[in-house]
Amino acid sequence: MNLSKRQIEIVEAATKLIGEKGIQNLTTKNLALEMGFSEPALYRHFSGKTDILKAVLVYYKEKLKSGLQSVLESQLNGLEKLEQMMKFQFNHFSNNPAVIMVIFAETSFQYDNVLSKMVVEILEQKQLLVSQIIRMGQDGGSIRKDIDATQLATLIMGSMRFTVLRWRLSDFSFDLRKKGVSLWQSTEKLIKKG
Repeated sequence: MNLSKRQIEIVEAATKLIGEKGIQNLTTKNLALEMGFSEPALYRHFSGKTDILKAVLVYYKEKLKSGLQSVLESQLNGLEKLEQMMKFQFNHFSNNPAVIMVIFAETSFQYDNVLSKMVVEILEQKQLLVSQIIRMGQDGGSIRKDIDATQLATLIMGSMRFTVLRWRLSDFSFDLRKKGVSLWQSTEKLIKKG
């Protein structure tokens, strides 16, 4: 999905609105007010709320993919790549807390096949990239080989998700980057080849 400049502005405004008022308050009326133009003007760019949410998910899926892809293509060893991946994500969420409200809104999407399928694709894309990094580390000797790469990816992604969810539910009351560093240090001890 190639988004125009105006569509990106709408996606970012929708994300901001979701972050401030929750996904249930994302309506075309509220979004038009946020953007400072009429509801019909929104419909020139998107067919409706579902189309906007789809664009929001695609937009952040691509941001995530490009950030993780650059880590994957770096000259670091597998363990170092995994650390950079975690830093990238915790920094991204710290700088864009509203994104969490979108990415973690999957229960709101469960009755919409298109949106729930997109969330599954995002999770699968991330698991695939994280598993690739782990396999590189296993092949290169920096990450232990006695645990399947996909299982390690699930453990790492789950612990990251728990940390980010706790941050969001505590109303962002702690430094997510510091918790991310602490989580990485524990993860490194568990997965580093001894």
